[in-house]
Amino acid sequence: MNGTSESIAVDGIAPVPIELLRERSPLNASRLNRAWHRGEIIRIMPGVYAESKRWQTLPPWARYLAHVHAVALKKPDAVFCGVSAAALRGVYLGRPDEPVHVLEPLGSSRLAGRIRVHTGGHERVIEEVGGTLLTGIPDTAVDVARSVPPIEGLAYVDALLRRARNPRPDELRALNESRETSRGRRNARWALERATGVPESPLESLSLGVMEAAGFELPELQVEFHLEGCVDRADFFWRSRRIIGEADGRIKYDGTLQDPMSAIMREKQRDSRLRRQASGLLHWGWSEVRDFAILTGILMSAGVPRPHRRDAALLATLRDLA
Repeated sequence: MNGTSESIAVDGIAPVPIELLRERSPLNASRLNRAWHRGEIIRIMPGVYAESKRWQTLPPWARYLAHVHAVALKKPDAVFCGVSAAALRGVYLGRPDEPVHVLEPLGSSRLAGRIRVHTGGHERVIEEVGGTLLTGIPDTAVDVARSVPPIEGLAYVDALLRRARNPRPDELRALNESRETSRGRRNARWALERATGVPESPLESLSLGVMEAAGFELPELQVEFHLEGCVDRADFFWRSRRIIGEADGRIKYDGTLQDPMSAIMREKQRDSRLRRQASGLLHWGWSEVRDFAILTGILMSAGVPRPHRRDAALLATLRDLA
């Protein structure tokens, strides 16, 4: 899980993170082929390329989004579903080698190169967003929760709920139970029973999943602290011990949304205010969540209560994330 797994796409489609080069004529195809043999470009899929140096700088989630866009470029009538539909809405957790998932009304489910074709999508609502066809948010959330490990599913469902106009967590649970096929139903229940849409990033949702699976007391979310005329909202707060926890993604400081030095200075000032109102202030990022033993150690050292038994099997599923 390098960088962030959540790109900006609330009402539309997450933009392609790299320029895609397409074969448009025999002469153009020949030029691209020569550049590919020289290693100047990489082939994302037959007929679609990208600059090699730029590709190497992309995190896994961005590479996957580029693959989805490449399929949309080659197959404009494709209907995207599952984690591919989630990625187009700005949410992907960077699992390596994930195929691009599309729906077809007829035929059989199959894997064709990097594309996983699913059939039997008659139960799902299909939307057109920015010229791209994909499953609606409720169906996407249930599909993903059924197909990925539970903690990962929680992060997807929370993020998709934040993008929804009206679906509520209870509606997603009802949708999961009402599907004709039971495949993945039980797997989805863990995430759907816990998802609220309150966490403001997939990292926060994953952190909550680790806390529960590791046996820790669950904190309050998005608690406001008032000092010196400022209102600071903390990601997590254990009121019984007055401990604040912050899950930090790199996007805060990479220059994407704001000047990095200004962001760091404001964060230091914010931390100073929070420390004066709590007995402890904890910070962690993507690597500490993926290697859950590190996050567990941070919470234990700070004195966060741990009244429950650890679920080792549930925690182990995080190791597969990039």
